Amino acid sequence: MELPRPAVIVALLTPYERGGGLDEGALRAHVDLLVDAGVDALMPGGTTGEGPLLSDEELAGLVRETVAAADGRVPVLAHVGRPGTAPTLALARRAVADGAAAVAAVVPYYYALSADHVRRHYGALIEGAGAPVYGYTIPSHTHCELDPGLLELLIGDGPAGLKDSTKSTERHREYAAAVRGADAPFALFTGTAGLMADALREGSAGAVLALANLHPGPCVALARAVGQYRDERVDRLQADLTGHDARVRAAGGIPALKRAVAERLAERGALYPRQVRAPLGADAPVAAGM
Repeated sequence: MELPRPAVIVALLTPYERGGGLDEGALRAHVDLLVDAGVDALMPGGTTGEGPLLSDEELAGLVRETVAAADGRVPVLAHVGRPGTAPTLALARRAVADGAAAVAAVVPYYYALSADHVRRHYGALIEGAGAPVYGYTIPSHTHCELDPGLLELLIGDGPAGLKDSTKSTERHREYAAAVRGADAPFALFTGTAGLMADALREGSAGAVLALANLHPGPCVALARAVGQYRDERVDRLQADLTGHDARVRAAGGIPALKRAVAERLAERGALYPRQVRAPLGADAPVAAGM
């Protein structure tokens, strides 16, 4: 999967019809908005996309429809992570068969795993997926930490990169040092909008962001400004993104993000449903200025 550096990948929301199935029309309208804004790739099925709340069939369908909506304009990096290796690998193969350019998988969770367990999990994906494989660490949700020393070992096993959603500047710097120490092709992405500038200045390959669903243009502008070494513009854009991110979180996270995207798409004459999967929260008023 070829991407500019630094790249902006959207951690894509999943829109549902009233009956609970995927709203394909809303998905296409949203993808059109994102592509028009200049994003570099899409990641369906992750945390923001409510991937853990989707059945395997639903996740496979989401990836397939995202590929169709993108229509070759941007690549799709499908998140297919499950706690088990076999279900993750099966979903990875389906995603690749349906046109995903690469797959991502969260560090396996629920059971306490040794470093060897984690390496074998990713090794099976690297060997069998048929496309580049990216890791994903989000310990606030999985309660599984990815140690920087283990990351350095994993890099030697051949994954294409990692999304870091630890929300820690210090940990991201440790990961960046591990990437440099491994001396192998590897793309480290931040998953935290508020730390985007710091991560890119540290040499990271880009960002995979939930906030890019709603503010794709500013996310892209920040990435391009870092690439052009325009420090004052970077600082200004980062302050704006940090403010937007804080307001979305204060308003309720994923449900609030969906409501705000629905309002943004309504300005383009498109309908976007606001429903989220249980047990995520019910609707609440959107905070002003998100």
